[in-house]
Amino acid sequence: MGLGPTARRRRLGAHLAEMRESSELSVAHVAGHVGVSEQTLRNWERGLSTMRKMELHALCELYEASADVRETLETARRESSKRGWWSTYKLPTWFKPYIGLENDATLVRNFEQEIIPGLLQTEAYAREIHLYGGHMPQPDRVEQWVSARMQRQRRLYESSPLELRAVVSEAALRRSIGGEEVMAEQLQHIVKLAELPNVMFQVISAASGVHAGLSGGGFTVLSFEETDPDIGYIEGPLGGHIIEDSNEVTTLRHIFDEVRSATLSQRESVKLVRTMIPA
Repeated sequence: MGLGPTARRRRLGAHLAEMRESSELSVAHVAGHVGVSEQTLRNWERGLSTMRKMELHALCELYEASADVRETLETARRESSKRGWWSTYKLPTWFKPYIGLENDATLVRNFEQEIIPGLLQTEAYAREIHLYGGHMPQPDRVEQWVSARMQRQRRLYESSPLELRAVVSEAALRRSIGGEEVMAEQLQHIVKLAELPNVMFQVISAASGVHAGLSGGGFTVLSFEETDPDIGYIEGPLGGHIIEDSNEVTTLRHIFDEVRSATLSQRESVKLVRTMIPA
């Protein structure tokens, strides 16, 4: 899979941050020179927002970049400004950056205590979550949000598929969302997805007792190709939060590994799920 706009934007931002630091210029100085806020400059360097050609030109002038470097950065800027497929789904502003990152990731580690992970949800289950969950959209947008979730899942079936490592509590599997028919379809769907070589699915049984994930909610860690650093993501009642601090992301990876050590094996997990499906 080629680099998407989010990955290109992150790499462009990393280059710009490196150039600023090499020039020994402060964020405040550079932002003032370009005529933007310090937060805007930080967002550019973090790959969280796009910039215009004239703004990149001003940065290159300040950093005294060579003609070749300017051409390379401008190409990256144009590519990073392209709209991703998710831009047409009217998703909440706080969620779009995560979707862009997930679209470029090669590995997703996802731990959930309360609900089944989004990449494993059926259309009916996802619809119920969106209708009654913590981030309820306007009724006319529910179907768009559900469609976007189904679109995200297509990467599990690509020729170079997304690798998913999902850990979920037994309580989430037993929580009735949408009634018996919806849950039966959802559990059958999990069993089917668990057969994919790129999907790892494990359950923390109710008998496992205390484990590392009890102190907080669910979270996700995304990994990428080449040198792009891992990204963490957590979601709460007020929206989602992307975690970039390397120490915090490392902590999330360690928690995920500790939680996995308390889970059933994939075979045992699937066997448990089968027992929950009505005969």
